[in-house]
Amino acid sequence: MDWMTVLGTVVVIVLQGLSFWFIYWVWKKLRTPKAPRAGAAPVVIKGGVVPVVATFTGLRGLPWVALATNSLNPVFRIESEQLVYRVLRQRQRPFADIRQVDVREAYGTFNLIFEFRDTRRTFVANVSIAARGAQALSLLPQGVPLSDRARKALRPTDPKAGA
Repeated sequence: MDWMTVLGTVVVIVLQGLSFWFIYWVWKKLRTPKAPRAGAAPVVIKGGVVPVVATFTGLRGLPWVALATNSLNPVFRIESEQLVYRVLRQRQRPFADIRQVDVREAYGTFNLIFEFRDTRRTFVANVSIAARGAQALSLLPQGVPLSDRARKALRPTDPKAGA
């Protein structure tokens, strides 16, 4: 028996062991339940902290184009005097700086778009569901201008109205 045969046998045994371990690892992964996403959290907003899936920096007029994104540790908080958010770094903007708040909705997302008076950049928060978006919009003071879509999203829909 030469050393090539022994080495080949050892390599085959190690590869079989690794393949069995990989199959076991996949089986364990598939059996463990997934933790709920941030978007699947309850709709309740406590203390002005709005749970978000991701935050984005965009350009005014291009709502679906992002210059920067944060889905690891996004922050979106509505305080008494200001808006606190984090995309790349945490920022604070007074409500007087907000030019307009808009809403965009697509499959699986509900985005709040904050346009500011002094810059063409926007802040976009993906709150994932319309109910959470409406609740976040209701926390904004009356003086913050809302677009038509945002005002429509703020009003609760009556399921009996169409009947």
